[in-house]
Amino acid sequence: MLTPRPYQIEGRDFLASRTRALLADEMRVGKSCQAVMAAHKLGAQSILVTCPAIAIPHWHREIEKWWPSGPLPKAQVLSYNIATHLWEVGNRKKFDVFIPDEAHFAKNPEAKRTKMVYGKTGFGQSSGAIWPLSGTPAPKHAAELWPMLKAFGVVGMDYQSFIERYCVYDKWADKIRGTKQAMIPELRGLLATVMLRRTRKDVAPEMPGIDFQFLEITPTTAADLPAGIDTEHLEDNPTSLQAERIAVAQSKVLPLAKNIDFAISNELLKQGVVFGWHTEPLEHLTRLLNSLNIKTELLTGKTTPTQRERIQNNFRNGLTQVITGNIMSCGTAIDLSSASHGWFIELDWVSGNNVQAANRLVSMMKKEKVTIDVATVPGTIDDGVQQVLMRRVRELSQLY
Repeated sequence: MLTPRPYQIEGRDFLASRTRALLADEMRVGKSCQAVMAAHKLGAQSILVTCPAIAIPHWHREIEKWWPSGPLPKAQVLSYNIATHLWEVGNRKKFDVFIPDEAHFAKNPEAKRTKMVYGKTGFGQSSGAIWPLSGTPAPKHAAELWPMLKAFGVVGMDYQSFIERYCVYDKWADKIRGTKQAMIPELRGLLATVMLRRTRKDVAPEMPGIDFQFLEITPTTAADLPAGIDTEHLEDNPTSLQAERIAVAQSKVLPLAKNIDFAISNELLKQGVVFGWHTEPLEHLTRLLNSLNIKTELLTGKTTPTQRERIQNNFRNGLTQVITGNIMSCGTAIDLSSASHGWFIELDWVSGNNVQAANRLVSMMKKEKVTIDVATVPGTIDDGVQQVLMRRVRELSQLY
């Protein structure tokens, strides 16, 4: 068992003293260990953890590493899909502690996954304690907080009433356009009754933050997104305009490869990480970098757990210079902190996912500043969309 830091003991005690609580510490602060220690302090004999499938090995390691003393509890670590299936078929065992990790996965009140976590017959209601963990509790807007706040008894209003009170809502299009800035103080007050959140600056003020900047490049083709696109609509339909988005990303591959080659060849950087959404541009970039004798490995949703561990170890040990990875695959349960610089060849429509990925380069153990370049072509529609997405990252940061 490792020695916890004072703020981790504070988090442990916060959770252990409550049956309903959200631990929303910023990414890389260490939420899982606090939940494990809290379950031990509570005397839990049975624990259910739900998480993305790629995080299952991480959770098994965390439980073994952070359980303070005595025999390990009966802990089930399940992917959200498997846990939802078990709940659907009536396998609704009661647990002393239920820990929904990356709890923002349960934000849509109509989704089976959300009902499995927060519904009247869900694991959260039947367990002795439920402690959601998420560094980005509401990746897009405040309405994503409603399932948790409702289940925890913080608000009594229905979903539509919550939207109308706290969100910028387009009734004609039936779409949520954002969070009402004037209502953020009230929302933060509601969250304060059930949430503990510390940023890296809170727990390690000497630790530098992430510096996001735009890297202006000249593309190899004139590919662009169509004019007049509705970014709100695209967030709800991430596969729309897929061909156009792939073409835009492909147009950035060669200039980005040249930028990376220059930085590594001239020893400006030793390692780096490139994030993207679509696999084809990442595959193209991986081949191109390897042809330039830059050892590069690719991480996507198709990467097996064994391959994922090998790629991480190679990167950690300096055997790999660059990792190219899908934003979702590289945004959870992975340590890429041996690099201090990264690039986005394209951004996810959900701003919170971009932040999650970038934070994989952060570590409490290093003091070097993390810098992120977002490859963009000035004057294009794609550039305009990326500017909007980065602005939303800043807006969401005001909420939690």
